[in-house]
Amino acid sequence: MIRSAGPLIILLAGCAGLPAPGGPQPATIESFRANLAHCGPDRPICEARVNHVEGKPVFFTATSIQVAPGRRVLGLYCKSNPGIMIGDAQSYQREVAVDLAPGGRYRVEAGMEPHPCSMTLIDEATGAPVGKVR
Repeated sequence: MIRSAGPLIILLAGCAGLPAPGGPQPATIESFRANLAHCGPDRPICEARVNHVEGKPVFFTATSIQVAPGRRVLGLYCKSNPGIMIGDAQSYQREVAVDLAPGGRYRVEAGMEPHPCSMTLIDEATGAPVGKVR
């Protein structure tokens, strides 16, 4: 599995993802983006991230987003390049229904087994997968 080690930058995701002032602390979801020079046969996952929250797009300019806690449907996006050619890149989209905890920290992981861009949302407190990716 791939895990981001980059700096944490916050991006708020649409109105569905914004907590009310004075409300519960938002959950943070970390994404992965590889250096494009290293995305290829040896490290085929180029990026794995949330691309929508409750159907509202998330514009990816950061390594993490904040989302209001509670039951959410998140869109997951993964891009892989298993070949040596730039044009070999493939992208995949899935959804995960998950209960996000107030102040919870999660990360999107992707791997090439059992199929390209197999995605999982991981609870960083427990290290366990959460929600059901479909």
